[in-house]
Amino acid sequence: MKDKVTVDQNEFETLVAITEEEHLQGLMEKPWPPPIMTFAFDNLDVRKFWMHNTPSPLDIIFCRKNKVIAICEGKPFSLDLVGPDEPIDMVVEMPKGHTNKYNIKNGSIINIKYS
Repeated sequence: MKDKVTVDQNEFETLVAITEEEHLQGLMEKPWPPPIMTFAFDNLDVRKFWMHNTPSPLDIIFCRKNKVIAICEGKPFSLDLVGPDEPIDMVVEMPKGHTNKYNIKNGSIINIKYS
């Protein structure tokens, strides 16, 4: 069984980044189309993401308490920090266009199902 992330009625296989090392590596150097990656955090905090060494454009979904609070564009190789100026406890990175294709928006309900 593989880890999965559900967003409203949609279920996706996901890689889950839990350790600091996994958080730092993220989807760097993953070619198109990248896998979906979920970053799980133990606490709420303001967190920003960048696209250093990430060649694929991404939809970066910022969540708090299992609800989407912001969706940002991850531009390939950008060093710009993206993310809301409010605490989050989960981030999901998907290939660019997935949020539109699956109607993921602020307020969508999101959960991780661990294998």
